Amino acid sequence: MSIHEIRILPPLAIARLGSSKEPLENYELVVKDPLGHRQICAAETLRVNTRTGEISESYQPEMPIKFRDGKSIRPVAPFLEVFARTDGEKLVPLTVDLLAAEGLNPRSVKWTVSLGNLKAFRRTTIEQDKILASTSFSDHDVHPLEGRCDNFLPGKTLPLGSARYIKPNAAFPEIRLRYTPAAGLVYGASETRITADGVNGPVTEIDEIVKDRVIYDPTKEHATWRGWVDPGEPTDTNPGQIYAGYANAKGAQVSWGYLDDECDGIVEAEIQIGEKKLRAFARIGAGPPAFAPDSLPIRTVADEIEQALFGPEVRSADVSADRVEDIVRRAYETVRLLNTAVLNGNPVDGRLGAESMMPLQDSNDFHRMFAPIMATTLVDNLSVVALHQTILTALKSGTPPWFVDVLRRPEEVGDLSDKGRRKMPAMMRGADARYMTLTRRQIDLIRKSVASGLFFGGSAEE
Repeated sequence: MSIHEIRILPPLAIARLGSSKEPLENYELVVKDPLGHRQICAAETLRVNTRTGEISESYQPEMPIKFRDGKSIRPVAPFLEVFARTDGEKLVPLTVDLLAAEGLNPRSVKWTVSLGNLKAFRRTTIEQDKILASTSFSDHDVHPLEGRCDNFLPGKTLPLGSARYIKPNAAFPEIRLRYTPAAGLVYGASETRITADGVNGPVTEIDEIVKDRVIYDPTKEHATWRGWVDPGEPTDTNPGQIYAGYANAKGAQVSWGYLDDECDGIVEAEIQIGEKKLRAFARIGAGPPAFAPDSLPIRTVADEIEQALFGPEVRSADVSADRVEDIVRRAYETVRLLNTAVLNGNPVDGRLGAESMMPLQDSNDFHRMFAPIMATTLVDNLSVVALHQTILTALKSGTPPWFVDVLRRPEEVGDLSDKGRRKMPAMMRGADARYMTLTRRQIDLIRKSVASGLFFGGSAEE
């Protein structure tokens, strides 16, 4: 069989930071209690021999899944596998035998991993603030990904994890790479930090967080990240001023120059077959650990990608009660993690607006009179959770979703009327710093589930 094309699957992989040397084992979330939390269940896991780079076994982890080793968090270190399109249309795993049929061997596969952390650059727009790492290899060693930046101190780098081409063997002949993210540490620009603008000058203290991890040089000509203040322009990140720092005398957030070891980038695989060079790529990213691993957010990256791929409308054939129920379950799992009383704008220890919440943003951004979103007596967390459980129960009994009319549409995120602020999802902020909405595709799914009579025992195709 001839190899005509290669792909890397999954095309997008999310790693999660952790300082443990032992990666997190695989698990899946299973709904066992219709009104309870999802259950974490062990799933098939590959064990890598750290000395040889080979997979030594496939096993079923013992329960419960351990997310920590003592105080160290176990990182999520995803595998990326190469698939080939041969003489048929079907993709099959690229293996040692497939390579051999083309006169190639595992070392014929060239990997390139390119990562970046552009958080400081996104704000300062100074090219010298870009932190980039790249490496290419065909061996099976561990390849550290050291982020380099023109504004770093001499010899300093930002660790962005490592990549390893897993060595194929007889039991596991597939071609795959594993990306292991960084430890989840914070790096800085000084051993001291300013905590306030005092009467006699800046108030400073020893920075215990980064004193042993100072890598950024604020004395360089184009180094502005330490001491950075958002200029209040349309190009600011939204929401703005979300970097670590202190509030100066004017109330503006001043950056301490912190840098974390999160990143994202591209993994590429390449093989040469005669005169033909085949390439494939996938995207990877490294983010914080999942501290509520038995829950899924109401709106996820997967929802965004699905809408980007298939559009804002759902085909009738794709409408199902299970998909609607999943949205409601995710809403329930989200609100059970929230302090709904605080987010509503209820007084905290007798003070109004003591914490960050949407009512405070409404006042700060648009000078709306500060007021809770709902009646303060209606937002006890247990009551809100019970409401979502009631909705789940109703859906399972065949009652159509009554809440379609109170879903906030994307064009209504700026509606600050009492009615507009009380629409669902309530009290939560979207990426545009205004009230959260479901995606248009999620809303269309719920709307069509009602129109189709699905919850009355009908079919979406009828």
